[in-house]
Amino acid sequence: MGRITITDSIDAPVAVVFGYVDDHRNTTKYMQGLTKWKPTTSVTHGKGAKFEVAMKAGPSTLGSVVDITTWTENKAIGWRSTEGFKQTGKWAFKANGEDSTDVTFEMEYEFGGGIAGRMLGRAAEPVVKSNLQRSVKTLKQTTERLAARKAPVKAAAKTSATSTAKPAAKAAAKTRPAASRSAKR
Repeated sequence: MGRITITDSIDAPVAVVFGYVDDHRNTTKYMQGLTKWKPTTSVTHGKGAKFEVAMKAGPSTLGSVVDITTWTENKAIGWRSTEGFKQTGKWAFKANGEDSTDVTFEMEYEFGGGIAGRMLGRAAEPVVKSNLQRSVKTLKQTTERLAARKAPVKAAAKTSATSTAKPAAKAAAKTRPAASRSAKR
C-alpha cells in the first residue's frame, strides 16, 4: 500500500481554501491527473456525498467510486473508495491566523493484482507523489489569487463604512432640536 502526505501553508483564509476544495466542480481544476470527480447522487458535498472518479496513471486510467466519510466545515474532508481503485484520502485545514491556512493532504492507495500490483505501485508512486505535490501547489496558487481578489473588496467595505459613519454623525448633530443646542450654551 502506498501512502503520501503533503503539507503546505496557503496565504488565504481557511474559509476560502476549504470552500474551494469543498466545491466538487473545482476538483479536476487543481488535482493533477484527475479527469473526473462527478457526483453520483444529488448530494454534492458533505458527509455521504458520492463521486465517480477517474485518474490518469501513466497510460492507463484508474476508476473509483468514493464516499465522503469525513466532513467538518473549515477543518476536514475525507473519503474512501467503495468500488474500483482502492484509495482513502483526507484534506485537513487549520487556520493559521486570519489570512493563512495550513493544509495537509493524505492519501493511501493500493494497486490490486498481488506481486504485479505491488510492482506497479512502486513504479507509479513517484508519478502519483509528483502529481499530488503539483495539486497542492495549484490549490495554493488558485486560492491565494481568490483571497487577493476578495481582499480589496473587504478593505473597500471597511473604508466605506468608516467614511459614511463620520458624515452621519455630523448630520445627526446638526439636526438636534434647537432647545438641545441652546441648553449647551
